[in-house]
Amino acid sequence: MAAAAAACMENPGVLVCIVEKKGKLGSKLLATGNGRCNFTNTACSSSVEVLDFFRRLGVKAREEEQGRVYPYSGRSEDVLAAFESYLSSHGVETALDFAVERISVNSRGGFAVSGGQREITAGKVLIATGGKAGPQFGCSGDGYRLARGLGHTATTLAPALAPVECEGDFEKLKGTRAKAAVSLLKKGEVLETEKGEVQFAEYGLSGVCVFNLSRHIRLLGCGFSDYELAVDFMPEVSKDETVFELRYRRDRLGLPLSNMLVSLVPGSVAGYMLEKAGIDGAGCEASDAQIESVAGSLKNSKFTVSGVKGWRFAQCTSGGIPTSEINMSTMESKIAKGLYFAGEAIDYDGPCGGFNLNNAWETGIKAGRAMARDVQNP
Repeated sequence: MAAAAAACMENPGVLVCIVEKKGKLGSKLLATGNGRCNFTNTACSSSVEVLDFFRRLGVKAREEEQGRVYPYSGRSEDVLAAFESYLSSHGVETALDFAVERISVNSRGGFAVSGGQREITAGKVLIATGGKAGPQFGCSGDGYRLARGLGHTATTLAPALAPVECEGDFEKLKGTRAKAAVSLLKKGEVLETEKGEVQFAEYGLSGVCVFNLSRHIRLLGCGFSDYELAVDFMPEVSKDETVFELRYRRDRLGLPLSNMLVSLVPGSVAGYMLEKAGIDGAGCEASDAQIESVAGSLKNSKFTVSGVKGWRFAQCTSGGIPTSEINMSTMESKIAKGLYFAGEAIDYDGPCGGFNLNNAWETGIKAGRAMARDVQNP
């Protein structure tokens, strides 16, 4: 949709047709940002251009925390409506319920886009099929197959920005949320650290900070168990300060172990820590050794990774068409002239916060503008 709109802005009157696998445009867009469409982030180098593009579509933006940008209404439906209105008013055609099976070069140097009993011919073609994340929205990796048929390759694909499965029983923690710093370790070495809200589920850990860390779990030459998530529930204070706080609660306030973690972590997390350490906190005074143990859990609770939730849970795809095979200034293929790429089909995955949608718009705008140049209108 971004490429089609950009093409119309570049060359009014250009003939554009969007081929859509589903029965309606923008199914995945509606789900982004928890239905609010976090469509860019001010930290993106191209955010100014993307914001200007959306202004031309009639979308007013609102910047929120950490540079996240949403439509002013906070409704993804309004972003889709702006696209639909603009595309309709500029004569863009749509071919819905059209599952593309093949893209081939025709005798005139253009392309034939076919599927089932339907076929469309075009001088230029854009593959903007998304990746494999979110198959419920029609994303099944078709773009990689179509690109391979025209001589391209694709790097290893993996779910990214997804919850992480961990070893152990999390039933008592299910539904618990806590502010924390989370580190991803591989064979004991810290790879990345993220701060934010951790959410516990029956299978392990979730939340934006965990999603971002999931991007760095790679199984080349190792297994899931080589990775651990280390959670620091009190990232603003040191281990020594945590010990001091717990001793103060014991010595000055006279709190038993069962109440010593009140206001520090949610009750379910406190119970989990005491149970895991084999401590019965009911009515007993904590020993120095127990305080050291609990402080260690508060600062460094480790969870062994057993998997990453699959495509249905992932927000984007890691891997795709290598950028080395694409002219990134125009998004045209270096292998097949007249073929272009945009969005998640390309080998790019960014963190949560609008970076992946911004990439979709940025590459779509580049492709649309380039495709509309040097086109003779009827």
